Amino acid sequence: MWWLLLFCCLPVNSQIIHTETHEVLYEIAGIFEDNAKTQQRAFDEVMRQARLDPAEQLSLASTHEALQDWRFDPVIIEPLRSDSYSIWRKLCSNTAMRPIAIFGPQNPISDGTVREQCAIANIPHIQATWKPPLAFDHDSHEELEDEEENQEPVFKKISINFYPPADEILYAYAQLLKLYKWEKFAVLYEDDIGLLRVQKILAHHTDKHPVTVRRLDPNANNYPIFKLLSKFQIYRNIILDCHVDHVIKYLSEAKEVQMVTHYQHYILITMDASTVADKLKNFNSNMTWLSLTEYDKLQNHNLAQRVGKWIGVKNDLVRPSVTSFKTEALLMDDIANHVLKALQKVDSIKSNKSKPYDAVCDPNLSPWSYGAQLQDKILKTTSTGVSGHIAFNEKGQRVNYTLYINEIYISELNTVGSWDSATQELTEDRPEDDNLKYQKNSKHFIIISPKTKPFFSKKQCHKNDTDCEEETADENYEGFGVELIKEIFDNLHRNKFNYTYTFEVYENKKDSKNQLKTRKSYGLLDELLNNKADLAVGDVTITEDRKMVVDFSVPFMSLGISILYTKEKEVPPGMFSFLNPYTFEVWMYTATAYCAVSILLFICARISPDDWENPQPCDKDPEELENIWNFANCTWLTMGSIMCQGCDILPKAAGSRWVCGMWWFFAVIVCQTYIAQLSASMTSAMETEPINKVEDLAKQNKVLYGAIENGSTFEFFKNSKDKMYRRMFENMVANPAVLVHSNDEGVKRVISGKSKYAFFMESTAIEYELRKNCELKKIGGELDSKDYGIAMPANSPFRTHINKAILELKEAGILDKIKKKWWEDKNKQECDDEKVDKNDQEGDLEMKNLMGAFVVLIAGLVICLFITAIEFMNEVRNIVVREQVSHKEVFIAELKASLNFFQLQKPVLRNPSRASSLASTNDSEKKEKRSNIIENFLDFEKEGQ
Repeated sequence: MWWLLLFCCLPVNSQIIHTETHEVLYEIAGIFEDNAKTQQRAFDEVMRQARLDPAEQLSLASTHEALQDWRFDPVIIEPLRSDSYSIWRKLCSNTAMRPIAIFGPQNPISDGTVREQCAIANIPHIQATWKPPLAFDHDSHEELEDEEENQEPVFKKISINFYPPADEILYAYAQLLKLYKWEKFAVLYEDDIGLLRVQKILAHHTDKHPVTVRRLDPNANNYPIFKLLSKFQIYRNIILDCHVDHVIKYLSEAKEVQMVTHYQHYILITMDASTVADKLKNFNSNMTWLSLTEYDKLQNHNLAQRVGKWIGVKNDLVRPSVTSFKTEALLMDDIANHVLKALQKVDSIKSNKSKPYDAVCDPNLSPWSYGAQLQDKILKTTSTGVSGHIAFNEKGQRVNYTLYINEIYISELNTVGSWDSATQELTEDRPEDDNLKYQKNSKHFIIISPKTKPFFSKKQCHKNDTDCEEETADENYEGFGVELIKEIFDNLHRNKFNYTYTFEVYENKKDSKNQLKTRKSYGLLDELLNNKADLAVGDVTITEDRKMVVDFSVPFMSLGISILYTKEKEVPPGMFSFLNPYTFEVWMYTATAYCAVSILLFICARISPDDWENPQPCDKDPEELENIWNFANCTWLTMGSIMCQGCDILPKAAGSRWVCGMWWFFAVIVCQTYIAQLSASMTSAMETEPINKVEDLAKQNKVLYGAIENGSTFEFFKNSKDKMYRRMFENMVANPAVLVHSNDEGVKRVISGKSKYAFFMESTAIEYELRKNCELKKIGGELDSKDYGIAMPANSPFRTHINKAILELKEAGILDKIKKKWWEDKNKQECDDEKVDKNDQEGDLEMKNLMGAFVVLIAGLVICLFITAIEFMNEVRNIVVREQVSHKEVFIAELKASLNFFQLQKPVLRNPSRASSLASTNDSEKKEKRSNIIENFLDFEKEGQ
C-alpha cells in the first residue's frame, strides 16, 4: 500500500530507484591476551554491530545496483602467553579463518611477528595502543614510496595504529609543563617504558631545571619514597607515569604523608585517567592529564546504550558510564566504522569471491590481491568517531587529531584546553564561570604569622574590659595582618565563597630538628612547606628565592630597606663655650704673646726718637719732648688691635710701627680663625660624628651594623653586585654577633647600643618604630624596592581569589585606611623635636649658646665699676691731702658733681684759705724746675763739644 502512495506522490518524470539489500560478511581477526577482556568484548560487539549510515550506503551504491549490506564477522584469538612466538602460533593454528584484517595484539612489543605475517599475506594489520616511543621506529625507517594516483597501490609492511604516536603525545605533555611553568618537580615511574616516556618529555621540556626521579613498585608500599619527597618540601609538582589501575594506589600512599593536598599538582602520564576521575576528585589535589576523548561529550555519547555488553552486563537498566572505559576499548568502535567505510570504497570488491582464499599462515598461500587496495583505502579514508577526527599518514600513524587537557581543580573536573597535532600547539581555554565551581566548596584556612607589631600581636584588652575597643578582627589577636585577612575573607564571603580561618602564632625555632641538612631553611615559610599552614601573613617580603618554593599574592604594601639608628644627642653648651674654639694652651700662648708684644712696643716706643714729640707745636724750639707711649697706652693699642677695634693713638717710629704691623697680622689670623670655629662650636654639638647615609656607615668602623639572619634584607646584601654592599655583607658575616633573629631584637639592640649599632630593616617597620620611640631615627633613603605579600603553598588553587580580593581592597582605599590605623592612630606619641616653633629657623642660636658671653660682660662691668670706684676714692683721697679738707666733705661734693647728668662741667674743689699760697708756690716750683732743665741741657752740649 505504501508503494502505491509513494508512486502517487512522485512527479511524473521522476525515476523510481528500487534497490535490494544483500548481506555480505567479512571476517576480521582480533588477538587479545588475558588482561584485555574488556577490549575483547568491545571488539566483538562493535564488529558485529558495525553499520554504515543509510546516506553513506546510498552514496557508495550505483544506481539500479543492489545495495550490499557489508558486515563484519569477528574472530577472537586468545593466546595462552604474551610472547611473540606464542601469539604467532595461536594465529597460525586457526586455518579456517579468512580475515581481511587482523587487529592486535594489545602488547605493542609482541606484535612484530603478527605484522610480519600480515605483510606476507597482504592483510592490513591494525593496532590501537600506546606504543613505546621507539616501538614504531621500524616503520619510520622503512622506505615507503608514495604511489601515483593512477598506479595500483603497493602493500606496505606497516601497522595502522588508531592510537596517536607516542612521540607526539609526549611532546604535548612537554608543552603542558611549559604551560604550567614547571621548573622544580619530581618524576615517579613504575617500569622501564615509563622511564623512556619521561626521558622523552624532559628532552622536549628543558634540561636547566633540577628534577628528582624515583621508581615506584606497584607490588610494594611506596611510603618511603613519598616521605622523602615530603621532606624536601619543594616538590609540589609531580609527574606520575604509571598504569591507570595503579594511580589510586600511589595517591593513597602519598596522602599518608600529606603529599596529596590542595597545593600539590600531579600530571598523570596516562590517557585513561578519566576512567578514575570520580575517585581522583576525592583527593582534593590538582590533577592534569591528556586524553583523546573529550570528557564532557563522552558522558552523553550514544555508546552509553551498548558499553554494558563490554563488561558482561546483561541488564539494560544498569548502564555503566562511557567515561569509565579506557581509550583502547573505545577505539574499537572507531576501528569498526573506519575499516567498514574503507572496505566499501574498494571498487574491486564486488562479491564474496573477493575474500582471501588461503589461510594466513598457509605455506603455499597466495597474497590477497585486494589487501593493498584495502590498506590504501584505510590510510586515505577519513572518518569521525569517539576519538574525534580519524586520518592517517603513509606510515600508518594517526594525524590531525586533538588531545584534550583535563584538569581537576578544587575537586572539579573540566576540560581547560586542547593540543592540535596539525599545528603542534597547545591552546588553553578555561571556562569563564570558573568561580561557580569553587563557591560550593568549603575550606578552613590555617593562617600563620610571627609576633611582629603592628602586623600581628596578642590583643592588649579583653571583652570584659570597659575601655576595650571592639574594632579588631579576631578575639585573641590584633594588628594590620589581622585586619587585612578579615577584609579579604569578608570580600570572599560576599562572593559566596564558604571559607573560614583561624590564626596561629609562629615561633622562630633556632634549632629545628626537622630541618634537613641538605635543604635551605626559609623560616616562616617552612610551615607552608610542611603543610602546617595555608597562608602566611605579616612582614613577608616577596623575593625570587622564596617564589621558587611558595606562591605569593599580589603585593599589599611596598617598601624598601633602610637604616634604623639612634638620634644624636645634643650636648648642652657650657657657660664659657665661646672659649671652645681654642684650647687652653692656645689661650695661654695668645695672652703671653699679647703681654710680650705690649712690652716690646713700650720699649721700642721709648727708644725710637720719632715717638718723642713736641708738647707745644707752636714753640719751634721746645725745651723738652714728650713721649705718650707709657705701658698703659701700649697695652691699650695691642688690646684694641686684637679686638678689631683700633686705637686713637698710633706710633710714628718705623720700629714701633713694624711691631704694630706684625701684631695686626697675628690678630687677623687669630680673630678670623676664632670666628670660624666659634660659628661651628656654638651650634648644637653632638656626642658622636653623625651618620647621614649608608655610605657613611660603610666607611667607618666605630658603629656596628646588622640585619635579621637569613632574612630578605640579609639576602639582599648577599646577592648584591655592588662592591660596597658586598663589603658590608662580608663584615656582617665575619661578625655573626651583629645578626639578630627578629625586628624587635634589632630595635632593642639599637636602643641599648647608644649610637654604636645600626640595624637594616624594612622602611615600613622603621616608620612604625619611629612613632613609638623618639630616640630612633631613619638614616638616608631606601636601598631597594620590594613588596610585602601573603605567602601560600605552591600551586595554591586559592591564589586567584585572594589576589582579586586584595586588588578590590586597594581600589576601595581600604588598605590605606588599615595602614593609617595601625601606623598613625595607634601611635600618637609626639616627640620633643616635633614641638618646634614654626618661626624657628635652622641654625638659630639660643640663649644657652651665648650665656657665657653675657656672664663675661656682666663680670667685666662689675670689675669696671670696682675700678671706677677705686679711681673715685683715690681722687677723693688726693683732694683731701691737697686741700686739707675732710673725706666726707670731698666725697659728698665729688659724688654730687659726678652724678649731675645735666651738667657737663665740674668745678675744681679747693680750700678757700689755701688757694693763694698754693698758687704762688706752684708758680715758683714750675719756674725752678724749668731753669734746672735748661741748665742740664746746656751742660750736656758742652761736654759733647
